[in-house]
Formats: sequence, structure tokens, C-alpha cells
Amino acid sequence: MNAPSPSDVGRLVHLGIGNFARAHTLQATAVAGGWSVVAFTGRSAAMADALNAQGGRYGLIVRGPEADEVSVLDVIDEVHPAADVDALVALLADPFTAVVTLTITEKGYAAGSDPATSAPARLALGLKARREAGVEEPIALVSCDNLTGNGEVLGKAVRAELDEETAAWFDDHVDVISSMVDRITPSADDGAADTVREQTGFADAVPVVTEPFTEWVIENRFRGRRPEWEKAGVQLTDDIEVHERRKLRLLNGAHTLMAYAGQIAGVQRVDEAIGHREVRALVEQLWSEARATLPLPADELDAYTAALEERFRNPRLADNLIRIAADGTAKLPVRALPVIAELGGPDKAPGEVAAVAAWTAWVTDRVRTGHEVQDPKSAEIAEAAGLEDATERITALLALLDVPAGDPLVAAVVAEEQRLPRP
Repeated sequence: MNAPSPSDVGRLVHLGIGNFARAHTLQATAVAGGWSVVAFTGRSAAMADALNAQGGRYGLIVRGPEADEVSVLDVIDEVHPAADVDALVALLADPFTAVVTLTITEKGYAAGSDPATSAPARLALGLKARREAGVEEPIALVSCDNLTGNGEVLGKAVRAELDEETAAWFDDHVDVISSMVDRITPSADDGAADTVREQTGFADAVPVVTEPFTEWVIENRFRGRRPEWEKAGVQLTDDIEVHERRKLRLLNGAHTLMAYAGQIAGVQRVDEAIGHREVRALVEQLWSEARATLPLPADELDAYTAALEERFRNPRLADNLIRIAADGTAKLPVRALPVIAELGGPDKAPGEVAAVAAWTAWVTDRVRTGHEVQDPKSAEIAEAAGLEDATERITALLALLDVPAGDPLVAAVVAEEQRLPRP
């Protein structure tokens, strides 16, 4: 393990050390320099074992349309499994720690009150220890997950777990900050480790593959120390909401639609989905609807969607739709349903309805063919997908998205399922 350098400004703790964090937030932290990083895994301890065996180093493959750019990042000092609650508590009680970043996925913010399984509950314990240690400098908690107002979501989840004294201390000593992150990071292919070894000489068991594009916009509300992320092109802003909505509704919304509609149409990768005539038409319809809800200039939105299409078409990124299809019950309520509501109902948003219908059709096909649906509500999905009557089935599935029975969306999805492109 690397020890913190005497010249380090502070320590950053990251919760949820997966591929995305290593390709995005930690890469930016490496460019900023001057910070010690201690990371914690999500659900599995395997990443901790692998990274610790490599001294925290890992290979980053930036996969452009024609060639790779490969580097070895040496930014992580040590990695702990998520269950190592004592280690996190000790780190947060240490005044050298000034920032916590999180990539725990949408469902991680509703994980309950057990510190063994809940990141918000673990943070609450750590903040209690920080208060008891008498640390005065505010610590920043920065959410880097795909949620509108992710800082507010994080703050609410953590506050719910605080004891009375720490709750009273919280506002003067904790900054809870929203951010918008964007960098497509697929699962590493079988040849990724060979690519890292051939180009750098480093033997890497857990390489990361990502795209050239990267964007990180952070709410500028830090009272304490933080990395100089601006060196990596990070944007600090006083208005995070419009950036969040643009990304969630245009990039993530299109991703969600393609994940389900593409597989139903018989393709398996993002580049194949955007190249499929009928799926692409659905994406363009969804973009048209989502754009109508965004208070941004048309030329800016034109440039953004054109860049998205170029990113989606990258044939060397090989981003598998099955990866993006996970956790639909957490994603659709923040990516598709708000657009339907803001436009005035399902008849005004057929592209967003198609995203919902593609999900109901896809999970039904998966359940009925004996395949797993990766979702926090997988058991409920399996039960609902087994219903024979289409209206009853879709009513039950949409209830998992908090859509009430009798909502016009139910009938719209029943009809749209029949129109989805199939092989």
C-alpha cells in the first residue's frame, strides 16, 4: 500500500469502488494530485482484494473509435470491503479526511439502517465519531450517482440515521454536495488485461475500459479542503440542476430505452442498438420529448445529442446492453416518468412510453425464459411478470415504479408493447 505523502493536502474516502469511479472521479483526483485516497467496495470484497494485491494501482484503457490510450493510475492508498465499518468510522473521525465521494448506485441510498449493508448508516456512524473527536473543519459528502439532486438524496438518507446530538452538529460541520458525472464505462473485455500488460508492462487483474469523453460538474459549496479537480477539467457551478436533468434525460434516458428495446430487437450492444433503424427512431423520439423539458438553447442541445450519438456509435467500446439494463425499477422513475408527467401524460410522450414498455416487455421475457433480472425488486418483478392477463401484468409491474392502477400509462404501455421492434 502507498502511505499518504507528507505533502498531501488531505484524504479523500470513496464509497463504492467499481469501474466507474476508477475511470472517472478517481482519475480526476489523480490529475488534481496531492490527495491520499482510501476506498471501500460496494457489495463484494473482491475488488478490495484485487486492488490491494496490486498496491492500489490499476490500468485505465481509454478506448477511442480507432485506438486505445493506456495508462496506469496510482491514486489509491488502500481499499477496504464495505463491511469494514470500523475502518470507515476511524477515517471519518480523522481530521486529515476532508472529502467523501460516493458511487453506490440509485438503490444504495435506500439500503436501510444496518451499517453492514447501508452506506448512509455507515456514514452516520463515522460522522458521530468525527463529532466526538472534536473535528471542527467541515467535511464534504459528494454524491456521484445518476440521481437528480443526488446531494439532497444523500443528505436525507444520512440524516435519517443520525443520533440527536450529531443531527444538531451536522449543518455546521458537513457539506452535502450534488454532482453530475458522465463517462461511459463498460465492463472490461477479456483482452483488457493483455492490452494493459502489452502497452505498460503492468500485470493488472482489474483493468478499466472507458471512453474518451468525460464530464464532471460539481456544486460549488465546499467550506473545507478539496482536490483541485479543475486541473482535470471538472466544472464547479452554482446551478447543478440543469446539468443533471440534461444528462439524466438525454444520455441516461436513451441508454435505458436502448438497453431494453435493443435486446428485444435482437441486438446486444449500444453501438448495435443505435445502428438499428427502429430503435434509433425511438431514441430520436425520446430525445425530442426530453429536450422539450430542458431550459437550454437549441444549439447546445443539438451539439449534446450529436455528441451522444457519436459516443453510442463507438464500435470499440462494446458496451453491453445487459449491463445497462440492471436496476430498472430505480432508473425509470427518475429518467422517463418525470418527462411523461411534465409533458402532460403518456399521449404526449410516446418515446418515453416506449422506454417503459420496453422494460415491461424485457423483464417479462427474461422471467418467462428463466433468466435473472438484476434489480432490487427482482422477486416482485418475477411475480408480476408471471401474470397472464396483459393489463394485470403491466399494472403490477408499473406499481413497482409507483404508478397507480388505472393510470393512463398502463393502457399506453399495453399498446406500446405490441409495437416494439422485434427480430
